[in-house]
Amino acid sequence: EKHAQEVQLLKDSHTKHAKDVVALRAEQAAHTSVAERLQYLEKLLGDSADAHRNELQALKVEQAKHADAVAKQAKDLQGRDAHHAAMKERMAYLEKLLGDSADRHAAEVNSLKA
Repeated sequence: EKHAQEVQLLKDSHTKHAKDVVALRAEQAAHTSVAERLQYLEKLLGDSADAHRNELQALKVEQAKHADAVAKQAKDLQGRDAHHAAMKERMAYLEKLLGDSADRHAAEVNSLKA
C-alpha cells in the first residue's frame, strides 16, 4: 500500500508537470505570436511612413508646378495690362485725330454752304 501511494504521488506529480509544460508551451506560442504581431505592426507603420513620404514629395512637386503656372499667369497679366494701356492711348489718339478731322470737315462744309 505504501508503494501504491508513492506511485500515485508520482503519477499526480507527473500529471501536474505535464500540465505545466503544456501551459508553458502555450505561453511561448503566445510570445511568438506577440513578436510576429509586433513585426507586422512595425512593417505596417514603416510602409505607411514610406507612402506618406512619397505622397508628400509628389505634393511638393505639384505645388512647385502650380506656383510656376501662377507666376507665368501673373507675368502674362502684367504684359496684357501694359498692352491694354498702349491700346487705350492709341485709341484716344485716333479718336482725337478723327474728331479734329470731322470738326475741320464740318467747318469746310459750313463755309461752302454760306
